[in-house]
Amino acid sequence: MVGDRQEFGSEEARDLIEDSIRRGLVAYRRGDFADAARALGEVLPRLESEMPELWERLGEAYAETRDFERSIDVLERVVSAGRATASTYQRLATCAMELGRFADETHYREAALDLRPEDPSCWRTLGMARRRAGSTREAVTCFHEALRLDPQDGADVGIELGRALRELGDHERAVEAYREALAHQPGRSDLWSDLATLYSEMGRFAESDQAVREAIRLKPNNAAAWRTIASNTLKNGKRETAQKAYERMKALNPDFAEEILNWVANTAGLPPDDLAASKLAAAPAAAPARRGRLLPFPRRG
Repeated sequence: MVGDRQEFGSEEARDLIEDSIRRGLVAYRRGDFADAARALGEVLPRLESEMPELWERLGEAYAETRDFERSIDVLERVVSAGRATASTYQRLATCAMELGRFADETHYREAALDLRPEDPSCWRTLGMARRRAGSTREAVTCFHEALRLDPQDGADVGIELGRALRELGDHERAVEAYREALAHQPGRSDLWSDLATLYSEMGRFAESDQAVREAIRLKPNNAAAWRTIASNTLKNGKRETAQKAYERMKALNPDFAEEILNWVANTAGLPPDDLAASKLAAAPAAAPARRGRLLPFPRRG
Protein backbone atom coordinates (compact mmCIF):
# COMPACT_ATOMS: atom_id res chain seq x y z
CA MET A 1 0.00 0.00 0.00
CA VAL A 2 2.86 2.37 0.87
CA GLY A 3 4.56 1.47 -2.40
CA ASP A 4 1.38 2.21 -4.29
CA ARG A 5 1.04 5.63 -2.70
CA GLN A 6 4.67 6.45 -3.52
CA GLU A 7 4.15 5.35 -7.11
CA PHE A 8 0.94 7.34 -7.49
CA GLY A 9 2.62 10.26 -5.76
CA SER A 10 5.16 10.66 -8.57
CA GLU A 11 4.88 13.70 -10.79
CA GLU A 12 3.98 11.58 -13.82
CA ALA A 13 1.30 9.69 -11.91
CA ARG A 14 -0.18 12.91 -10.56
CA ASP A 15 -0.37 14.30 -14.10
CA LEU A 16 -2.26 11.19 -15.24
CA ILE A 17 -4.63 11.42 -12.30
CA GLU A 18 -5.29 15.11 -12.89
CA ASP A 19 -5.88 14.47 -16.59
CA SER A 20 -8.44 11.75 -15.85
CA ILE A 21 -10.19 13.97 -13.34
CA ARG A 22 -10.24 16.87 -15.79
CA ARG A 23 -11.66 14.72 -18.60
CA GLY A 24 -14.24 13.27 -16.26
CA LEU A 25 -15.44 16.65 -15.00
CA VAL A 26 -15.60 18.12 -18.51
CA ALA A 27 -17.71 15.16 -19.64
CA TYR A 28 -19.85 15.45 -16.51
CA ARG A 29 -20.58 19.14 -17.13
CA ARG A 30 -21.63 18.54 -20.73
CA GLY A 31 -23.96 15.73 -19.63
CA ASP A 32 -21.97 12.84 -21.10
CA PHE A 33 -22.29 10.66 -18.00
CA ALA A 34 -20.97 7.49 -19.61
CA ASP A 35 -17.72 9.23 -20.61
CA ALA A 36 -17.51 10.86 -17.18
CA ALA A 37 -17.89 7.49 -15.48
CA ARG A 38 -15.14 5.98 -17.63
CA ALA A 39 -12.71 8.83 -17.00
CA LEU A 40 -13.32 9.15 -13.27
CA GLY A 41 -13.50 5.39 -12.87
CA GLU A 42 -9.90 5.14 -14.08
CA VAL A 43 -8.53 7.18 -11.22
CA LEU A 44 -10.91 7.31 -8.28
CA PRO A 45 -10.44 3.72 -7.09
CA ARG A 46 -6.81 4.70 -6.36
CA LEU A 47 -7.83 7.68 -4.28
CA GLU A 48 -10.19 5.80 -1.94
CA SER A 49 -12.06 8.31 0.26
CA GLU A 50 -9.68 11.21 -0.22
CA MET A 51 -11.93 12.97 -2.75
CA PRO A 52 -15.56 12.28 -1.74
CA GLU A 53 -16.91 15.14 -3.86
CA LEU A 54 -15.62 13.35 -6.96
CA TRP A 55 -16.95 10.01 -5.73
CA GLU A 56 -20.32 11.78 -5.53
CA ARG A 57 -20.09 12.84 -9.16
CA LEU A 58 -18.99 9.41 -10.27
CA GLY A 59 -21.94 7.90 -8.41
CA GLU A 60 -24.32 10.28 -10.14
CA ALA A 61 -22.74 9.48 -13.51
CA TYR A 62 -23.34 5.77 -12.95
CA ALA A 63 -26.92 6.48 -11.85
CA GLU A 64 -27.58 8.57 -14.96
CA THR A 65 -26.39 5.68 -17.13
CA ARG A 66 -28.68 3.35 -15.11
CA ASP A 67 -25.77 1.37 -13.67
CA PHE A 68 -27.40 1.38 -10.26
CA GLU A 69 -25.24 -1.31 -8.65
CA ARG A 70 -22.05 0.64 -9.29
CA SER A 71 -23.69 3.89 -8.29
CA ILE A 72 -24.60 2.45 -4.89
CA ASP A 73 -21.08 1.06 -4.45
CA VAL A 74 -19.53 4.46 -5.19
CA LEU A 75 -21.98 6.54 -3.14
CA GLU A 76 -21.58 4.25 -0.15
CA ARG A 77 -17.93 5.32 -0.14
CA VAL A 78 -19.09 8.91 0.28
CA VAL A 79 -21.17 7.76 3.25
CA SER A 80 -18.16 5.91 4.71
CA ALA A 81 -16.08 9.08 4.39
CA GLY A 82 -18.66 10.96 6.49
CA ARG A 83 -19.42 13.36 3.64
CA ALA A 84 -22.91 12.23 2.62
CA THR A 85 -25.61 14.88 2.20
CA ALA A 86 -29.36 14.49 1.94
CA SER A 87 -28.94 14.49 -1.83
CA THR A 88 -26.46 11.61 -1.56
CA TYR A 89 -28.99 9.54 0.36
CA GLN A 90 -31.80 10.47 -2.03
CA ARG A 91 -29.71 9.31 -4.97
CA LEU A 92 -28.89 6.08 -3.14
CA ALA A 93 -32.59 5.63 -2.47
CA THR A 94 -33.46 6.11 -6.14
CA CYS A 95 -30.90 3.48 -7.15
CA ALA A 96 -32.24 1.04 -4.56
CA MET A 97 -35.80 1.65 -5.78
CA GLU A 98 -34.80 1.00 -9.39
CA LEU A 99 -33.29 -2.31 -8.26
CA GLY A 100 -36.46 -3.24 -6.34
CA ARG A 101 -34.71 -3.05 -2.96
CA PHE A 102 -37.48 -1.22 -1.17
CA ALA A 103 -36.23 -1.86 2.38
CA ASP A 104 -32.88 -0.31 1.42
CA GLU A 105 -34.68 2.55 -0.28
CA THR A 106 -36.60 3.25 2.92
CA HIS A 107 -33.37 3.23 4.95
CA TYR A 108 -31.78 5.79 2.62
CA ARG A 109 -34.89 8.00 2.61
CA GLU A 110 -34.88 7.98 6.42
CA ALA A 111 -31.23 9.05 6.42
CA ALA A 112 -32.07 11.93 4.06
CA LEU A 113 -34.94 12.98 6.30
CA ASP A 114 -32.65 13.03 9.33
CA LEU A 115 -30.63 15.71 7.54
CA ARG A 116 -33.68 17.66 6.30
CA PRO A 117 -36.47 17.12 8.84
CA GLU A 118 -38.40 20.20 7.68
CA ASP A 119 -38.30 19.33 3.98
CA PRO A 120 -41.80 18.23 2.85
CA SER A 121 -40.39 16.48 -0.23
CA CYS A 122 -38.31 14.23 2.05
CA TRP A 123 -41.47 13.27 3.95
CA ARG A 124 -43.34 12.62 0.70
CA THR A 125 -40.62 10.43 -0.83
CA LEU A 126 -40.19 8.54 2.46
CA GLY A 127 -43.93 7.89 2.47
CA MET A 128 -43.78 6.54 -1.06
CA ALA A 129 -40.83 4.31 -0.12
CA ARG A 130 -42.61 2.97 2.95
CA ARG A 131 -45.69 2.24 0.86
CA ARG A 132 -43.58 0.29 -1.64
CA ALA A 133 -41.99 -1.58 1.26
CA GLY A 134 -45.43 -2.56 2.59
CA SER A 135 -45.50 -0.18 5.58
CA THR A 136 -48.65 1.58 4.42
CA ARG A 137 -49.80 2.97 7.77
CA GLU A 138 -46.40 4.56 8.34
CA ALA A 139 -46.62 5.95 4.81
CA VAL A 140 -49.91 7.70 5.67
CA THR A 141 -48.19 9.41 8.61
CA CYS A 142 -45.44 10.66 6.28
CA PHE A 143 -47.93 12.08 3.79
CA HIS A 144 -49.83 13.91 6.52
CA GLU A 145 -46.58 15.47 7.74
CA ALA A 146 -45.66 16.50 4.18
CA LEU A 147 -49.03 18.23 3.85
CA ARG A 148 -48.57 19.94 7.22
CA LEU A 149 -45.22 21.35 6.13
CA ASP A 150 -46.43 22.38 2.66
CA PRO A 151 -50.21 22.54 2.17
CA GLN A 152 -49.65 23.91 -1.36
CA ASP A 153 -48.22 20.55 -2.43
CA GLY A 154 -51.66 19.06 -1.97
CA ALA A 155 -51.98 17.48 -5.40
CA ASP A 156 -48.78 15.42 -5.43
CA VAL A 157 -49.05 14.39 -1.79
CA GLY A 158 -52.82 13.99 -1.98
CA ILE A 159 -52.72 11.36 -4.71
CA GLU A 160 -50.17 9.35 -2.71
CA LEU A 161 -52.23 9.72 0.47
CA GLY A 162 -55.36 8.63 -1.41
CA ARG A 163 -53.63 5.54 -2.77
CA ALA A 164 -52.28 4.58 0.65
CA LEU A 165 -55.68 4.98 2.33
CA ARG A 166 -57.29 3.00 -0.49
CA GLU A 167 -54.83 0.16 0.11
CA LEU A 168 -55.76 0.22 3.80
CA GLY A 169 -59.44 -0.09 2.88
CA ASP A 170 -60.27 3.36 4.27
CA HIS A 171 -62.24 4.37 1.20
CA GLU A 172 -64.09 7.35 2.64
CA ARG A 173 -60.89 9.03 3.82
CA ALA A 174 -59.28 8.18 0.48
CA VAL A 175 -62.12 10.02 -1.29
CA GLU A 176 -61.49 13.01 0.98
CA ALA A 177 -57.79 12.95 0.13
CA TYR A 178 -58.46 12.90 -3.62
CA ARG A 179 -61.08 15.64 -3.37
CA GLU A 180 -58.69 17.81 -1.35
CA ALA A 181 -55.95 17.23 -3.92
CA LEU A 182 -58.34 18.16 -6.75
CA ALA A 183 -59.17 21.38 -4.95
CA HIS A 184 -55.51 22.34 -5.48
CA GLN A 185 -55.20 21.08 -9.07
CA PRO A 186 -58.55 20.30 -10.71
CA GLY A 187 -56.81 19.83 -14.06
CA ARG A 188 -54.93 16.68 -13.01
CA SER A 189 -56.24 13.80 -15.14
CA ASP A 190 -54.44 11.21 -12.99
CA LEU A 191 -56.26 12.42 -9.87
CA TRP A 192 -59.64 12.13 -11.56
CA SER A 193 -58.72 8.69 -12.90
CA ASP A 194 -57.68 7.42 -9.46
CA LEU A 195 -60.86 8.81 -7.92
CA ALA A 196 -62.92 7.09 -10.63
CA THR A 197 -61.27 3.75 -9.85
CA LEU A 198 -61.92 4.25 -6.14
CA TYR A 199 -65.60 5.05 -6.71
CA SER A 200 -65.87 1.94 -8.90
CA GLU A 201 -64.44 -0.23 -6.12
CA MET A 202 -67.02 1.28 -3.75
CA GLY A 203 -69.86 0.45 -6.17
CA ARG A 204 -70.59 4.15 -6.77
CA PHE A 205 -70.66 3.79 -10.55
CA ALA A 206 -72.45 7.03 -11.39
CA GLU A 207 -69.79 9.04 -9.55
CA SER A 208 -67.09 6.87 -11.08
CA ASP A 209 -68.39 7.57 -14.59
CA GLN A 210 -68.43 11.31 -13.93
CA ALA A 211 -64.86 11.26 -12.61
CA VAL A 212 -63.48 9.07 -15.39
CA ARG A 213 -65.06 11.15 -18.12
CA GLU A 214 -63.46 14.23 -16.62
CA ALA A 215 -60.12 12.39 -16.62
CA ILE A 216 -60.50 11.60 -20.33
CA ARG A 217 -61.69 15.12 -21.15
CA LEU A 218 -58.45 16.42 -19.64
CA LYS A 219 -56.27 13.71 -21.18
CA PRO A 220 -57.87 11.61 -23.93
CA ASN A 221 -54.94 9.14 -23.95
CA ASN A 222 -55.24 8.28 -20.25
CA ALA A 223 -55.05 4.46 -20.46
CA ALA A 224 -55.98 3.97 -16.81
CA ALA A 225 -59.18 5.99 -17.32
CA TRP A 226 -60.19 3.86 -20.31
CA ARG A 227 -59.55 0.79 -18.18
CA THR A 228 -62.00 2.09 -15.58
CA ILE A 229 -64.63 2.75 -18.24
CA ALA A 230 -64.19 -0.78 -19.55
CA SER A 231 -64.44 -2.25 -16.07
CA ASN A 232 -67.56 -0.23 -15.18
CA THR A 233 -69.39 -1.02 -18.41
CA LEU A 234 -68.46 -4.70 -18.22
CA LYS A 235 -69.86 -4.91 -14.68
CA ASN A 236 -73.07 -3.33 -15.95
CA GLY A 237 -73.35 -5.90 -18.76
CA LYS A 238 -72.46 -3.49 -21.58
CA ARG A 239 -69.94 -5.78 -23.23
CA GLU A 240 -69.81 -4.03 -26.58
CA THR A 241 -68.98 -0.71 -24.93
CA ALA A 242 -66.50 -2.49 -22.67
CA GLN A 243 -64.77 -4.07 -25.66
CA LYS A 244 -64.35 -0.69 -27.38
CA ALA A 245 -62.92 0.77 -24.18
CA TYR A 246 -60.52 -2.15 -23.77
CA GLU A 247 -59.36 -1.80 -27.37
CA ARG A 248 -58.67 1.88 -26.73
CA MET A 249 -56.83 1.02 -23.50
CA LYS A 250 -54.79 -1.66 -25.26
CA ALA A 251 -53.78 0.76 -28.01
CA LEU A 252 -52.58 3.26 -25.40
CA ASN A 253 -50.83 0.76 -23.12
CA PRO A 254 -50.36 -2.82 -24.41
CA ASP A 255 -48.76 -3.80 -21.10
CA PHE A 256 -52.20 -4.15 -19.49
CA ALA A 257 -52.14 -7.87 -20.34
CA GLU A 258 -53.96 -8.92 -17.19
CA GLU A 259 -56.84 -6.57 -17.85
CA ILE A 260 -57.11 -7.84 -21.43
CA LEU A 261 -57.12 -11.41 -20.15
CA ASN A 262 -59.86 -10.63 -17.63
CA TRP A 263 -61.97 -9.02 -20.33
CA VAL A 264 -61.59 -12.07 -22.61
CA ALA A 265 -62.40 -14.36 -19.70
CA ASN A 266 -65.50 -12.43 -18.70
CA THR A 267 -66.71 -12.18 -22.28
CA ALA A 268 -66.22 -15.90 -22.87
CA GLY A 269 -67.67 -16.80 -19.49
CA LEU A 270 -64.50 -18.70 -18.59
CA PRO A 271 -62.04 -18.42 -15.72
CA PRO A 272 -58.76 -16.79 -16.89
CA ASP A 273 -56.75 -19.97 -16.27
CA ASP A 274 -58.74 -21.78 -19.00
CA LEU A 275 -57.76 -19.32 -21.72
CA ALA A 276 -54.99 -20.07 -24.16
CA ALA A 277 -51.93 -17.84 -23.99
CA SER A 278 -52.40 -17.07 -27.67
CA LYS A 279 -55.37 -14.88 -26.82
CA LEU A 280 -52.94 -12.46 -25.20
CA ALA A 281 -50.71 -12.21 -28.28
CA ALA A 282 -52.01 -8.71 -28.94
CA ALA A 283 -50.93 -7.54 -25.50
CA PRO A 284 -47.32 -8.70 -24.98
CA ALA A 285 -45.67 -8.05 -21.67
CA ALA A 286 -43.14 -5.28 -21.59
CA ALA A 287 -39.52 -6.25 -22.03
CA PRO A 288 -37.54 -5.98 -18.81
CA ALA A 289 -35.58 -2.76 -18.43
CA ARG A 290 -32.02 -3.07 -19.64
CA ARG A 291 -29.27 -1.73 -17.46
CA GLY A 292 -26.23 -0.25 -19.13
CA ARG A 293 -22.88 -1.62 -18.05
CA LEU A 294 -19.64 0.29 -18.04
CA LEU A 295 -16.09 -0.73 -17.22
CA PRO A 296 -15.70 -3.22 -14.35
CA PHE A 297 -15.54 -1.45 -11.03
CA PRO A 298 -13.46 -3.11 -8.31
CA ARG A 299 -15.45 -3.78 -5.16
CA ARG A 300 -13.85 -3.33 -1.80
CA GLY A 301 -12.95 -6.49 0.02
